[in-house]
Amino acid sequence: MAFDPREALREAGILNSPLAAEVEEAFATLTREEVDLLISLKDKLPDALPGVLAHAGAGGEWSRPEVEAHTYVAPVEGKCLCGAWSGSGSGAE
Repeated sequence: MAFDPREALREAGILNSPLAAEVEEAFATLTREEVDLLISLKDKLPDALPGVLAHAGAGGEWSRPEVEAHTYVAPVEGKCLCGAWSGSGSGAE
């Protein structure tokens, strides 16, 4: 029997049906090693990402699935610090 990453993730309780076709296709391309990694992280992620997972309900479903748009754009300074982080210069004027 061929390995089905989607079915393995469903059995582990990571994926729930129904999923959008694009999501199904993306998960279908995962290797066994990638699936094993996702499954091993399942119980570790809540401890590592409490702020992110706070928006998920008790069943693991997102309570606010919509994307939040953030329109704040920091003002651009008149200085270029390209040399400072590339290592080619000090970044000083």
